[in-house]
Amino acid sequence: MSLPIAWLASEFQAKRPVRISLGVAAIAMSFLVAWAVGSFDRWNSNIWYGAASEDLIENTIAELQNGNVGTVVAELQVLRDKLEPTYETRADYDRLVAEYVYAISDSPTLQQRNDPRWANNVPKSHSEWAAKKKAEQ
Repeated sequence: MSLPIAWLASEFQAKRPVRISLGVAAIAMSFLVAWAVGSFDRWNSNIWYGAASEDLIENTIAELQNGNVGTVVAELQVLRDKLEPTYETRADYDRLVAEYVYAISDSPTLQQRNDPRWANNVPKSHSEWAAKKKAEQ
């Protein structure tokens, strides 16, 4: 923050090399800040999708091993139909995976739900999911 202010202050000075140096440095700093913010968002998205995908895989394997093939296939088809991937949003991937997981299992293995990377609209228990499902019908 001090670099752009120093650049602004230098504009009222007679020393041209100082003004140019501070200007170039301030502009370069803005690019670095933008890159850092973009990197943090990318890391957040990687964690977000990774956790939801882990829930999806772990619970699908568990239910297939329990012999619930028909339920798993039917709910995967529902998940496929609801999922609308886009580059603009996360497409409620975490919510859709949570709904799928609760639809196939009464006691699913899930990532910790009080983590800030999880949206507030993700069901936090099987009973919450069942109540929501019942209300939609």
